[in-house]
Amino acid sequence: MATAKMIGLILKALSTYYPGKFQIEDGTAELWNLVLQDIPDNILQVATRQYMHDNIWPPSGAAGIIEIANKLMRPELPDAGKAWEECHLKCINGEHDNFSHPLIEQAYNRIGRNTWDALLTSEVMATRAHFLQIYKTLLEREENNLKMLPESKEVSEKYRIGVSELTKRLEA
Repeated sequence: MATAKMIGLILKALSTYYPGKFQIEDGTAELWNLVLQDIPDNILQVATRQYMHDNIWPPSGAAGIIEIANKLMRPELPDAGKAWEECHLKCINGEHDNFSHPLIEQAYNRIGRNTWDALLTSEVMATRAHFLQIYKTLLEREENNLKMLPESKEVSEKYRIGVSELTKRLEA
């Protein structure tokens, strides 16, 4: 995870690369240490270099570097078009398992067997539109989940469990 030494080097690099435009004020290092602590040093270093490569203006905060770091650490997720192609071929071939990614399988299962059977007849465009909407929603959730800090995931999970328990009590 990010060390104070690496964050200090990054702040110095940014102030050198953007002379007069990137100011290190009192508390800057401490704040950057807090928000960057979950990013490994090597990823942070590459993300900073990429930020400097892509931007003529310095970051107004750590968010731009965090965004690049998240992209570097995020696994490649199949896009909606590739997911549709895979499901369509599986449907045509009568296959219903062994998907290349769990998100594709989730979207496939949410459509439902009857809908996939209809796909083989005349409802291809409607099924495609339905699938793409489901897959894009699942993809967005997964991308948001991958960006979430460990502490945020913990708080979210506790809240979700609490709401679920409350709902069960109200239904009883």
